[in-house]
Amino acid sequence: MEITVKQSNQLKALAILFMLFLHLFNTLNFQGLFTPLVFIGEKPLVYYLSLFGDTCVPVFCFVSGYGLYYKYTKKPETYLRDNMTRLKKIYLNYWVILLLFVVGLGLALGQTEFVGSWTRVLFNASGIINSYNGAWWFLLIYILLVLTSPLYFRWVSRSNPYLILGVSTVLYIIAFYFRVYRPSTSEYATVQWLHNEASLFGTSFLPFITGAVSLSMKWQTNLTVKLQQIKYKSLLCATGIIGLVVLHAIVPNFIIAPFLAIPFIFLFLQVKWPGWVNSLLDFIAPHATNMWLVHMFFYITYFPDFIFGFRYIPLIFLALVTCSIASSFIINLLITFIGKLFENRGITKVA
Repeated sequence: MEITVKQSNQLKALAILFMLFLHLFNTLNFQGLFTPLVFIGEKPLVYYLSLFGDTCVPVFCFVSGYGLYYKYTKKPETYLRDNMTRLKKIYLNYWVILLLFVVGLGLALGQTEFVGSWTRVLFNASGIINSYNGAWWFLLIYILLVLTSPLYFRWVSRSNPYLILGVSTVLYIIAFYFRVYRPSTSEYATVQWLHNEASLFGTSFLPFITGAVSLSMKWQTNLTVKLQQIKYKSLLCATGIIGLVVLHAIVPNFIIAPFLAIPFIFLFLQVKWPGWVNSLLDFIAPHATNMWLVHMFFYITYFPDFIFGFRYIPLIFLALVTCSIASSFIINLLITFIGKLFENRGITKVA
């Protein structure tokens, strides 16, 4: 009754859809970009709806922490080796995308200034900087969370879960403060970088460790048991999701994102969705990582006029999702080809 692999992948698919919606429509400077049809006061309805999209990273972090903690408890003897294999795979995805969309497409379109020097390419290839694509900031944070996760999971397995959640919440608030309200003003780029990365790591840690804690305490199982006798459980939980969206519209500060993302996850899993919803999420799930890594190239870097040329919100969103998934098919074909070349070295197999 705990969260299955299929459900975890569906949640990751939802997270990437939230991300795309947030990045496209979370702006009040929409003139020339899209044409809202429904307004609440002077602001378009889509602006309020897009606010909920900032739960994308907390949802992904929660699911990652949950899944990794499961692997840690089931296969502790191979956990570190499996993590290195997992990181090799994500780096392979990342490098293929960097070569295709930055070096290849950038040079083909004559944007040599965007591509820049080989030093810039190499620093981006390492994940240390993300000057080509703002959405890439999470790559390094994810890598750090994975590499250091044995320390936190040992903590989860040995300590009081409420103490863990309390300490993590305090760290989150401190990190958010320094990320948003007190960014580094140092004249040294290295100090600025360390300040920024530490803040991003701190804000990502709370949902990550909460995923592990929820598995250790069997939140999903306990909630399912408590709700199984409720007659209109799906309707009640769907209403709860709508309530979370409305709450974020009322409180737009994204400090509340993880505190909305976590209840959203458990409410979503309690709803019996139509078959087509599950099928759609299952279709998107294998492309989620690639969609995260490529979508900004379409709507900001290279083809903003094409994406926003559709004018209306559903069409714009559909265009970006379609372009991102179509490119993902190509990326996956290349990765499969590369994997066959190096299959004996275990580059693409994740245990």
